[in-house]
Amino acid sequence: MKSHRLENIRPANPRFHLPQADGIYHAIPFVFVTETMYRDIIAERETLLASISPENRIRQHQVFERYDPAQSLRGYKEILSLYGL
Repeated sequence: MKSHRLENIRPANPRFHLPQADGIYHAIPFVFVTETMYRDIIAERETLLASISPENRIRQHQVFERYDPAQSLRGYKEILSLYGL
């Protein structure tokens, strides 16, 4: 019987990141991000980072740093505050 504990499982179709030919995922940049989307993006990033090889993990982390979903979340909250929501 095969043990699946040591396998790296990647999401088949990531919702917030695009897979590239070199095995690195690029973030889909959103202007506005809700709190739910923010939590989902962070969870997807953690899953992707855990599933790639250690030598690609540093490079992947650098790619993720180019787009900060927290900044888009702040923008979303600022827009809501303009309308008193």
